[in-house]
Amino acid sequence: MPKKEINYKILSSELDEVLVKLQDTATNLDNAIELYKRGQAIVKELETYLSQAENVIRKLSSDKPKTNQ
Repeated sequence: MPKKEINYKILSSELDEVLVKLQDTATNLDNAIELYKRGQAIVKELETYLSQAENVIRKLSSDKPKTNQ
């Protein structure tokens, strides 16, 4: 099974939806707990994605040729 690709925009949108549902007073406790768990999982995935992106940027910055000024 191929590794699931993290899509920042999709995950960010899903997290927004989770937050809206959690703020809805009509959401029952059981659903709120499941939404909270999903929100935590999304945040973890987003943190991983951002950490990887930061590493790529650092590598690209360190590979950049230095210019004499």
